[in-house]
Amino acid sequence: MVTILLLFFIILLLIYLKLKYFTLRGPIPGLSPHLIFGNLIQSGLLLGKRPTSQVYIVLKKRFGDIYQYWLGFMHFVVVHDIDDVQYIFTHRNIYDQGQIFLERFSILFPESIICNIGSKFKRHGAVTMPLFRRSKIISNINLIIDATDKFLDRWRARSSEQVHTDIIEQCQNLLLEIFGLIAFDYDLAIFDGNDSRNKNEMAKALLDIMSTFKMAIYAPIFVSVIYMKLSRQYKQAKATVERYLNKIVEQELAESPELRAQRKKTSLIASLISSLQTDEADEARKKEEDRKGLSRAEVFDEVLMLLIAGYETTSTALVWCIYHLSKHPRVQQKIKTELMENTSSQHLSLDHLDSLVYLDCFINEVLRYSPTIDSTCRSVMVDDCLPKSGTRLYKGDQILIPTSALGRDSRHWKIDPELFYPERFLNEDKNHHPYAFLPFGNGHRQCVGRDLALFEIKVILARMLQQVTFGDGGPEVNAGGFVQKLTMLPKHIGVTIDFH
Repeated sequence: MVTILLLFFIILLLIYLKLKYFTLRGPIPGLSPHLIFGNLIQSGLLLGKRPTSQVYIVLKKRFGDIYQYWLGFMHFVVVHDIDDVQYIFTHRNIYDQGQIFLERFSILFPESIICNIGSKFKRHGAVTMPLFRRSKIISNINLIIDATDKFLDRWRARSSEQVHTDIIEQCQNLLLEIFGLIAFDYDLAIFDGNDSRNKNEMAKALLDIMSTFKMAIYAPIFVSVIYMKLSRQYKQAKATVERYLNKIVEQELAESPELRAQRKKTSLIASLISSLQTDEADEARKKEEDRKGLSRAEVFDEVLMLLIAGYETTSTALVWCIYHLSKHPRVQQKIKTELMENTSSQHLSLDHLDSLVYLDCFINEVLRYSPTIDSTCRSVMVDDCLPKSGTRLYKGDQILIPTSALGRDSRHWKIDPELFYPERFLNEDKNHHPYAFLPFGNGHRQCVGRDLALFEIKVILARMLQQVTFGDGGPEVNAGGFVQKLTMLPKHIGVTIDFH
């Protein structure tokens, strides 16, 4: 009898979950979701048959510009119509940070800017955002060049016949080293020691954290929390990162207040430490809109978030750049010619960098054709109606904007968007719709590190192409494809590197 009652209860629970969380809602079309897995199986995403970016394109062809989609337990209204997309990004009072960011990333760094809205977001933004403007970061050009030269020395020490299949790892290490120096004035010593030894423990720890997080991101939030707490790999990695971050903070605290006040104009960590609240208990008693500065826990979470976000997406973009250089020798030669037009020396100045217009077009085309992130999300804060489609939305709905699909939508590009062609940004598609190309999102929640990422990639590529030529390592190892992690990485990349 007990067994029958238990079975009956389980059946009722499954029916409840199916009806409440895994059933199409209202008139918006979409795939009827499976229990627990949502649309992950039907779309081929769970088995890795296609990347998320391709899933959105396939579903758009079937259902039109607006449809429902379930990423596991997470339900979204996906919006492709570019006028509705523009409306969403430009109405910050109605559409704010997506719940997936607020819930999921809170597992890693709950007090960071990415996990907050309203007055708390403004308080954190006042400290962090000004430090990522281009005017503040261009002074780091020589630092980036020096780190890239050190990186190239390691490549130079390898056999000229070698096919490099560890480009992803190498680019992650380079960007982690650069970001540690730019943002925190701290040398993570990525390139110290023997290259054949284990990966630098800081870089490895960050990768372990993201690997564990990726396993938990599509599960219900309570399952994700339990999984992260029980994961031995995650706990060890987090302890390693905390040890490094404490070193960074203590190193900065050891500086005089006068020096920190001077350096905070250009140094992120100096700005963060200078913003530390003198009396955290007193600030905690105030209303959020009256609080000033950051607590030590908030500073710690900002540092962790910026370390992970500051190198993961940028390193992925750099990997795709190298891949496309190896696949398009005409494009690579055109960049090299542009590099040599104004100077025959190896010196790389800001003026020279600014003159590299075709290199900008190449970087933009890589970000359009092989985006690092497939989408962004917004939460509906009050009931609303999208002006173009007339779709009714309700408070609490989650909107997904498939930025990668917009970059491949033939309605918004004069030249075939399935063609890799950097020249599009020089001519026919130079004045493309501003919301058709959104590699960093848009609106008030646009990626805070946009200018820094573009500057880093441009300096690194210019320096590399002054010295090396990337070649195709062959169809077996350099086949491209996508592997979906926190970013969309090449599944197979193998290139040759010739110094000249």
